[in-house]
Amino acid sequence: MRLLPVALAVGAGSVAGTQLAVRAGTKLVVTTGLVAMAGFYGWVAATTSATLSYSFIAAQMVVYGLGLGLTLAPATESIMGAISRAKAGVGSAVNDSTRLVGGTLGVAVIGSAYASIYGSRLTATMPVAVPGRVAAIAHQPLGAAYTAAGKLAALGHPGLGQGLLQASIHAFLRGLTVGCLLAGGLPRWGLSWQSCSCPPSQPTGR
Repeated sequence: MRLLPVALAVGAGSVAGTQLAVRAGTKLVVTTGLVAMAGFYGWVAATTSATLSYSFIAAQMVVYGLGLGLTLAPATESIMGAISRAKAGVGSAVNDSTRLVGGTLGVAVIGSAYASIYGSRLTATMPVAVPGRVAAIAHQPLGAAYTAAGKLAALGHPGLGQGLLQASIHAFLRGLTVGCLLAGGLPRWGLSWQSCSCPPSQPTGR
């Protein structure tokens, strides 16, 4: 339910993007979408906080969803409209392949950067009295760090648990900030070039 803002925004952006591309051109619409997505990542990086309200996050998701919708729908239309109906399967495969490759590389690069920063930051700020076994658990996803901090508090070390919790939160936010900066700064012009450099749409008999 909390992800509905981005889902609805993607739908609205896709409909609007396709219509705007007919009037203003695919290049302008896709570029606008890419700028909106980059702006989203910069906005998130500048405002990361453990106390951020959901309404603020929802507004950020709307910006991202609109940018994604403005980008994907016109880009797909430009690819599929540039080939004949007989080659529609080939065009769809190429379109899906570019997204899969880009998504995989994005997860690998950004995820690796986040994991590295989270681990190093947590190690540097974690209380030295945290047992090694608990520290190893805390270096797993943030939920594991929350669980480890709760167990320390339940065992009679509330201060140590709170220190571990705060260190994990700060490490997560630091990794998130750097990840967003990478996501917003990585070249997105491959998709823009691909969607805008296709030849004019060929008649398909429709």
